[in-house]
Parts: sequence; structure tokens; C-alpha cells
Amino acid sequence: MGIKLLGFDEIDRRAIKLREIVKWYQPHQSFTMDAEADRFLESNPLAPIIGTICDQQITAEDAWRFPLWLCEKLGCRDFTAEVVYKSGQTGIAELLKRYMSDKWPSGMSPDDRAKYLQNVSKYIIGACKLIVNEFSNNPDNMFKLGSYNVPQVYFILRSLPGIGAKKASMIARDFALSLGNWFSGISKRLKKDAGIVFKVNQKHFSEVPVDVHVVRVFGRMMGEFKRTPPRADFSNYSPDIQNLAKLAFPDFPSKLDEILWAVGREYCKDPQPACDECPLLDLPCNYSM
Repeated sequence: MGIKLLGFDEIDRRAIKLREIVKWYQPHQSFTMDAEADRFLESNPLAPIIGTICDQQITAEDAWRFPLWLCEKLGCRDFTAEVVYKSGQTGIAELLKRYMSDKWPSGMSPDDRAKYLQNVSKYIIGACKLIVNEFSNNPDNMFKLGSYNVPQVYFILRSLPGIGAKKASMIARDFALSLGNWFSGISKRLKKDAGIVFKVNQKHFSEVPVDVHVVRVFGRMMGEFKRTPPRADFSNYSPDIQNLAKLAFPDFPSKLDEILWAVGREYCKDPQPACDECPLLDLPCNYSM
């Protein structure tokens, strides 16, 4: 099977079916957060940036709880980029190590843990330095013009160390939907402080953030593979994923990510997917056929 053997009519049929499924299947993508951490992510402009940087290799829940924990351990009244930057990379790495001591994923090797601590602490300090020097110690100044389109938000975010293409695409998508603590916090602060209405337009420019869940579900759904390919090969599938997204959801392509990511995280797992429970059960795939 595979895209080359499916032909356009069959691919288009699957795109139509995806549109139909999305009408009734609303994936729940929010993370389990305690109320205090949730409020902190909305009220503090730096917190969601640090959470985003931490959100790799570890669970999203642990990544997004870290900013509040860090603020408490630093003992600062004002949790700002300047305060974090002055802590230095070594200081942030040590605190992050303490935080993660009982939270590491079981399959993460000691070397990978060490690399995570080194890289994430470097990215946090680099982002804070940029915010201090370029945005007067206020992350909200990145969006002080108020009105943006999706590609503009994407490249603003890409300027921050630790925020790559996938993360920038995800955040730009959420901003276009007016979703999330980060968007809500920016909107409230800009409105209160400067009377600025923050909005992100032109959703049709959005793209699918390509990650392991998206690649796995796409590849199985399109008959490309059963076994998830190595991460180094993910870019090979990105053009096909982006074009399927445009075919299925021309007004908002990254909507494809909502369903593929959720299905991959909850049902289409390695090594044994839960095909009988999958919301995409009616779509042929290399497991369900």
C-alpha cells in the first residue's frame, strides 16, 4: 500500500472522512495541571516560555509545572527573565535536576538525562537573555503590535532559543484559535496595560506540527508503514502530511494535528495500538485492515 498506490481519489476520500470524524470527535489535548500551576502560566509572561522550552523528552505535565516550582525555589517576588538569567546556566541546571529527580521517563538513559539538563538550561538562559536585551525584560513586548498572522507569530517564536519548528507551529496554531494560558495571559495584560487587542489571523497559513504521534498515525493511515520510523526520517513525511492537512482542512490545515496527535497519544501506540477503540477505526490502516 502507500500513497503512490492509493491514488488521488482514495486519498481524497480519506481527507473527506477525516473532516467528518472531526465533526463529532473533539480530542481533549489539555494537560493535567493543578490549579495553582495553571494560574501561574496565565498570570506570568515568562512562565509559558520556560514551560515550552522544557517540553521535550519529558512529560508535558512535568514540563509545564516546572515554572511555578522554579519561581518558588528562587524565592523571588517577581519571576522575570532578568531574575532567571542572573541565576546562570549552572544554577538553572541544578534546580532542573532537583525537580526532575523523581520524574524522569523510565526509558530515558543517564546520558540523555544529562543532555536534557544541559540543553534545556542553556535554552532557558539564552531565551531570558534575549528577552532582557531585546524586549526590555517583558516577553509580552514580542506581541505589542497586537495583530499578527500565523507565519509572523511562528517566526517571532522561532527567535527564542529552545523553540523549534514543531513548538512554534503548535503555539501559533493555538494563538490562532485563541486557546491556551499563554494566549489568554498575553491578551489580558496587553488589554489592561496598553489597550491592545491581541489577535492572530489567517488560520489558513497554519501548518501541522510534525512529531512522533502525527507521523505514526499518518503513516499507518496512509499505508506507508506499520512500525514507526526513526525520528531522523520524520522530515520525509512532512510534505505529505502538510498537503493532506490542506486537502482535508483548507481553512485551517493544522486542525489535522488535533486529531492525529490525540489519536497517536491515546490509541495508536507502539508496539500495540488499540485499534478497536480508535476514533479513526473506519479509515483503513496497516493494522485495522
